[in-house]
Amino acid sequence: MATQNILVVGATGQQGGATIKALLALPKSDPPIHILALTRNTASAKAKALAEAHKGVIDLVQGDATNPSPIFESQPKGSIDALFLVTTPGKVPEEKQAIPLIDAAVEHGVKHIVFSSVERGGDEKSWTNPTNIEHFLQKHNIEIYLRDKAEKEPGKFTWTIIRPVAFFENWDAFGSMLAALLASSLRPDQKLQLVGVPDIGKFAAAALTDPAKWSGRAFGLAGDELTLDEQKKVFKRVTGADLPQTFTFLGKMLIWAVKDLGNMFKWFGTDGYGADIEARRKEIPTQNFEAWLRESSKKYKPKA
Repeated sequence: MATQNILVVGATGQQGGATIKALLALPKSDPPIHILALTRNTASAKAKALAEAHKGVIDLVQGDATNPSPIFESQPKGSIDALFLVTTPGKVPEEKQAIPLIDAAVEHGVKHIVFSSVERGGDEKSWTNPTNIEHFLQKHNIEIYLRDKAEKEPGKFTWTIIRPVAFFENWDAFGSMLAALLASSLRPDQKLQLVGVPDIGKFAAAALTDPAKWSGRAFGLAGDELTLDEQKKVFKRVTGADLPQTFTFLGKMLIWAVKDLGNMFKWFGTDGYGADIEARRKEIPTQNFEAWLRESSKKYKPKA
């Protein structure tokens, strides 16, 4: 039986893992879905557990997105139907993580590419607003490259761009420091848009498996919009405890010391995200902050 082969970058990471989970949760389709889980190390405990739990549905693929030829050489040409692409800030510029992989995927015959980018002020504004935040700018450049390549090579492939806002999961990762950063950057009445990583996975899975519906679309993705005080009230209601916050001056020092982080939090205060939350919810229901705390938070448990 023919299968729908989907290559997922960062399979053991946050967004790649959420995409795989969402793909596995979809109703059985015809043709059935087969996942190629790309990871730098197929021998890692996390990668082996993933493959072992889903034998016959998930195959591990070892490779580096910056050197994509071996990834595609390991698969018959034209056998991969769709690609989920995510990049991460770090030592390797994000364009170098994405552009070689895009080129190799198209050359291999991949028909649809879903790229997880970042929201930059609204669906239309994001196209022309790279911002002065380095990792936002790099994702913007990848978007332009992906869109323009499809226009220059009509009929070869289609694309979808998902633009998430800040993650709810940042509370699990940074906790009290995140509160200090927000307190030092936002006015008391200023809201920040947030989204849960599981919802990114759901939208990615939908776009990967139904390109006809989602191709040519670039959209912001958020699940809630709250002031810091509103976040504190939700947190108290759900967990029974106060939302942790370290000294505000420490947040200010970090913003001063780390340029890209500082630019981002300053942008939150002057510009901010512009995703259409209600429009996205009409397509696929998304979690608000309270639902995320109750269902998805790994660090903060609801009160009994």
